[in-house]
Amino acid sequence: MSQIFRKNLTTRHFDLDWNRHVTSRTYEKFGYDARCEVLKEFGYSIEQMLSANIRYLSGSTYVRFLDQQFADAEMVVETQVFRLDSGLLLWKQNILGPNGKKACELETTSSLVQDEKNIIIENIPLINITPHQFTIHPKPAKQNTVEHEYYIPFSDMNCFWNLPSDSIWKIFEEGRFLFFKEIVDLNLIQETDATTFFMGGEILIYKQPEPGSHVKILSWIESFEKIRFYFRQDIVDLSGRLLVSMKDEQLFVSLSKSRPRKAPEAFFNKIERFIE
Repeated sequence: MSQIFRKNLTTRHFDLDWNRHVTSRTYEKFGYDARCEVLKEFGYSIEQMLSANIRYLSGSTYVRFLDQQFADAEMVVETQVFRLDSGLLLWKQNILGPNGKKACELETTSSLVQDEKNIIIENIPLINITPHQFTIHPKPAKQNTVEHEYYIPFSDMNCFWNLPSDSIWKIFEEGRFLFFKEIVDLNLIQETDATTFFMGGEILIYKQPEPGSHVKILSWIESFEKIRFYFRQDIVDLSGRLLVSMKDEQLFVSLSKSRPRKAPEAFFNKIERFIE
């Protein structure tokens, strides 16, 4: 059985998104901070890794958001880590709000790489749980997508000179806004008293995007229900090679009442041609 490590962190005003809630990337940053602390316990602090030319590489993620948080919330990150035979690390994390209620669940993978080989940390127990089974399927060949080019700034990379998970989340967040601005019109939020909440999703990394590179974001809708839809995005390089895929669940919510509501007809009419 894996030990549970706990770390206390506090949300700040600069963690809030346009909707006044703690942004999804903050939870991933909290998770990453806690993961670094756990690795330090096993003898792999950031300083030791850098001096030994060891890189931390982020892997795929499954996340669920369960309770909204605001600024100055005292959070507790509970972390368990398991080891796969390949050396890949599987992290299971719960982030609890001030009331002890679960605000976020994270399941993510990472690896420590030295000389292009995964480091095996023997003290981390071998996996004894069933990891999340990803449901992302390839983009249909004739799928209508919205395409945007995106430049990945060097300033988004971490001390290991690669992109941390929250920087990859940022690309997808930008893709969401670009899709809705172009196809739906952001003014529709006020006109229909409806917005969408990011309830969770899956991110599969096939190849790490390079800082300083140009990529394309392909966006479409996998499926649409009365009060929610599943949004799909792929990040591809300029030659069309698939780098990262994301599937996220979006819930329609009334702006004035902060309660789930049926999707506005105007919204459906605008996005219908992009549904699988």
